[in-house]
Amino acid sequence: MEFTNPQISTDNIPRASDVQFTPIEPDYLKTLRISWAILFGMLLLMVIAAIYFIPALRKPLSLTITIATYLMLLLLTVVLGTGSFRRKSYAVREHDVLYRTGWIKRELHIVPFSRIQHAVVNSGPIDRQYGLATLALHTAASDMSDITIHGLRHEDAEGLKELIISKIKPLQTDEGVE
Repeated sequence: MEFTNPQISTDNIPRASDVQFTPIEPDYLKTLRISWAILFGMLLLMVIAAIYFIPALRKPLSLTITIATYLMLLLLTVVLGTGSFRRKSYAVREHDVLYRTGWIKRELHIVPFSRIQHAVVNSGPIDRQYGLATLALHTAASDMSDITIHGLRHEDAEGLKELIISKIKPLQTDEGVE
C-alpha cells in the first residue's frame, strides 16, 4: 500500500469570515453595566473601609494612589468591556457552532456538534430582569464550557439548546454511542 498525502487547495476551505454572525442582544450591555456598578460599588465600600481603618492610607500620596487605582480599574473595565461587548456574536452552521468575541484580543471559537456532550441554559437575576440567558456548550475535552454565549434572549437560548441537542443525538447514534 502506497502512502499518499495530497495537498488541499486553500481556495476551497470554508471561511468563518463568510458566515453571517448574529450579534448578542443590546440589553446585555445593560446587564453588564449593572454588574459593574455592583462590583465597583462593593469595591468602593472596601476602599473606604480600608482608608478609614488604615491610617497610612489617609496620607495624601497614598490616598491619591488608591483613588487613582480605583478609577483606572473602573475606566478600564467599562472601556474594555464595552468594546468587547460590541464584538460578541454567534453563528450556527450545519455541523458546528461559532462564537466570536474580544476587542483587543479577538477570538473565534468553533465547536463541532460531534464534540458537544451537553448544553445548558443559565439565567441570573439581572439577566432575568431583561429576559436574557446564557447558553453554555460543553465537550468531553473540558470540565469547563467550551463556548459560553451570554446575552441571548431566553427563548433564543432555549431554541438553540434544543437545536443543538437534536443535532448531537443523531451524531451519537450514528457513531454507535448512546
